[in-house]
Amino acid sequence: MNIIEKARDILAKFPRISEICNEVHIDFADTNPTSYGLSSIGDTLVKKDILGNQRRKHSFMLYSTFSGINDYERLSNSSAILELSAWLEMQKGAAVTSVIGDKEYGGEILEIKASNGMLYAVPQENNIDGMQYQLQINAEYSAETGD
Repeated sequence: MNIIEKARDILAKFPRISEICNEVHIDFADTNPTSYGLSSIGDTLVKKDILGNQRRKHSFMLYSTFSGINDYERLSNSSAILELSAWLEMQKGAAVTSVIGDKEYGGEILEIKASNGMLYAVPQENNIDGMQYQLQINAEYSAETGD
């Protein structure tokens, strides 16, 4: 799995995922409550060692749609994002693959950090529609090229 597929897989394994989401989509979240969308923002080379092995950083934006009719639900939404942030930081060591040039290389997730979790969009016409939250996720991973 590449870093995008692996991040989606990791999110799907979050213990509370079935309480707050039916499916993790790529690049969008439904406007209905209980939807997550994982959007890839970019991938950068952090460093390269003398053997050619790489440390890379991939940035994501996670959009989540929750019901937010009252304070109880909105507190629950923010708490879920907080728990997810802490849980993601414990997810290290998962295997990933990277295609660099025309070759595929193995590696692993070295670190995941989540930040800037916040309310992103509030429905304007109907309070029953879902409220969207966003969470920025950065995953650092290795690509063991050994060139």
